[in-house]
Parts: sequence; C-alpha cells; structure tokens
Amino acid sequence: MTRRALLVSSASPYPVVTNGCARLVSDYLTHLFPADRVYLLLTRPGDWAPLGLYFGGQPVAGDLNVSGLLAHDFAFVLFIGFKGNEFTLELARSRASFCLTDTYPHPDVPRGLFRGILSHRSDDPHPDLLIVGGSYDDEVFHPDRANRDRAGPDRAGHDRGDGELVLNVGRIHPDKQQLELCEGYRERIFEEYGFPLYLAGGVADTDYFREVERYIDGVSVVSSIDPGQPLASSNWRSAREIAMLCHRARLFVLASPKESFGLALIEAMACGTTCVVNGDYRGFAELDLRPHVYGNITGKRGSILDLAARALRDDVRIDASEWARKYALRETRLALSRFIDVRL
Repeated sequence: MTRRALLVSSASPYPVVTNGCARLVSDYLTHLFPADRVYLLLTRPGDWAPLGLYFGGQPVAGDLNVSGLLAHDFAFVLFIGFKGNEFTLELARSRASFCLTDTYPHPDVPRGLFRGILSHRSDDPHPDLLIVGGSYDDEVFHPDRANRDRAGPDRAGHDRGDGELVLNVGRIHPDKQQLELCEGYRERIFEEYGFPLYLAGGVADTDYFREVERYIDGVSVVSSIDPGQPLASSNWRSAREIAMLCHRARLFVLASPKESFGLALIEAMACGTTCVVNGDYRGFAELDLRPHVYGNITGKRGSILDLAARALRDDVRIDASEWARKYALRETRLALSRFIDVRL
C-alpha cells in the first residue's frame, strides 16, 4: 500500500520557484520520496499559519486544522524549517515528524519534538541527526563542456547568444547585494574582458530593483527581468534555463554576504562553473568548501567585484562538479529514506 507523506513549509514553489528554499521544496516533492504520495502544506511566512494543502500542484479540499490533516492518514510529516505555534506543535506531536533546518541546534527547533533532525551542519551530532546538504537535481545540473559556448535558454532576447558571460542567480533584494556587483561592472569587467553580467531571477524589492536597473544597459549588464512588470512570475528562470546559463558562464558570482546553504551556488558548481564568493556560507564546513570556490567563505571581506576581476585576471578556473555530486538528490534520497524508515 502506498504511503502518504506531508511536507510543511512556508516557501512556496507555486506558481514558479523564486528562491533556493522553494527549489528545495519542489525537488523534495518530486524526487525524494518516489514511492510515496507526497502532499505539501503551505504555511504563511512569519507565523506559519496554514494556508493550503496541495497534491501534485493542485489544491486539496478539506479542513486545515490538525484533525482535518490527520484524516489523510499521513505516515510521517517533514517540516522544511519550523516555527513553533499551537498548530505546528500539535501537528508535530500527532504524527511521526521530522525537521530540516540549516543548522542544529537551532533556536526555532525544540529539542525532543521530532523523531529525527536533518541539518546542513551541526556542532552537536547525535544518533537522530542526519547531515544533508541543499540537494540539487543532477539530471539538470551537470557539466556540458561540448555545448558550453553554444547553449542558451529557449527564450527570446538576451537569454539567447553563444558568448560567455558572468552569471548571478537570485532574487533582486538588498540581502543579495546585486547593486555592489553592478556598480563599476562595465569599467572593471566588461570593457576589459567583454563578458556581460547576467542577472537571472525575479524581484523581491521593487525599490532596490530600480536602483539596480540604472546599470542594466542591455550590453554590459543584462537581466531576465521585464522592467515594465518587475514582479511578474515570468521573470524567473526554470532550473533547466539556469543550467544552460551556467554552461555559458565564465564565472558564477554570488554577492550575498551570507547564505544558509546556497543552492544556486551548488547548482553552478555541479555544472563545473568557476564560482566566486564573498560571504559566510555556514551550511558548509570551511575546510570542505575551501578548495572548490574562489573568494571568501567565512565572511564578507572587500568587494565582490574586486574578487571577480582578480579571478579573471589570474585566469582562475575551478571545476567542482565531482565534489558537488555528493549533494545530488539521488544521494540525499537514499540516506533520507533509510533515516526516516527506521524511525517510523
């Protein structure tokens, strides 16, 4: 008999994926439990009040209280992140429950509530803790050397082309610091090396986007965003389109000063793209990540633009695709299935 499983998250993959956590939720729904019928309970960001139950991307009718959810007879519940309130605590206690968090211990994750904890990193190992990374789909993100200079997403406009570029993926938001990357990019990178900067993503802060937009000239800095409709879901790129951009990228540049894991980073690494970083990446062990990227990984120091210019000047090339394979979904699926099954 096919089991039913429930994923609970405040990050929605509908109608399109707009951030790394939503990509992780989408991949978990699609790939992690192939033998189970996996439902998604979306909660409101902030207070985690229930918003809707989904199966196969479609709404499921019924009460969103705990008794209404338990009527579906879920074998287990997996929280992607956690915020304790009357509803989430009751749900976690009513079924075999597990929680994925970026680090553990975590102030939002009560000890003893879950049968097992999944975490990107922990300083407190114990038998009911499984260390997992932010997993990527290796059927989409993989090296493609033969077509590297010819491939481009199947879209019109600046997505097409056969030249190399410098790639940044993420929501346009002050936390991601695209403005620092754009300021001076034409003079420092484009005029010296001829690589345009491609900003792939959507807008999470319209005011900040208008600041960034001043540098989007369609030549030295280009973007997936329609300036007339900056909040449109069509501005976001699919996983396959991002992989194609990674195959064209001379560098993948991550300007954000901190990331819980950095799924866009590991996807670029899986494609064999040289990655330039300048922040704190607490989801990775420092000594493990250090040889596989260029830049600073324990905190922001100096300018991301300086690091990108230096990487091009010194012809830095780092192919981390073999190292990144341990974060592939198929690897996570095997470990996670064993971890949950023995605790049911």
